[in-house]
Amino acid sequence: MSATSQDLQKTTGHRAVLIVFAVAAVALGIGVYIYAAQSPPANQDACVAAHAADYGIATQQLTRDVSYQSELVAALSSCYGMAP
Repeated sequence: MSATSQDLQKTTGHRAVLIVFAVAAVALGIGVYIYAAQSPPANQDACVAAHAADYGIATQQLTRDVSYQSELVAALSSCYGMAP
């Protein structure tokens, strides 16, 4: 095998490794971004408790009583920064 052919094989192998590494890095970045976007805020319990107090009810009542479902949706939407 000639020296040029061996150099070409080495270069092709290095490029393939770099491409695989780049694809893995992009996939990891996308995974981290999706996970971070879905994780709840750190102070969600405090936020829900504050909304329950605004409604004049206990936090357990807000989270467990079906009759307060619309209030719970509004509270969670507010805690996540979304419009209810």
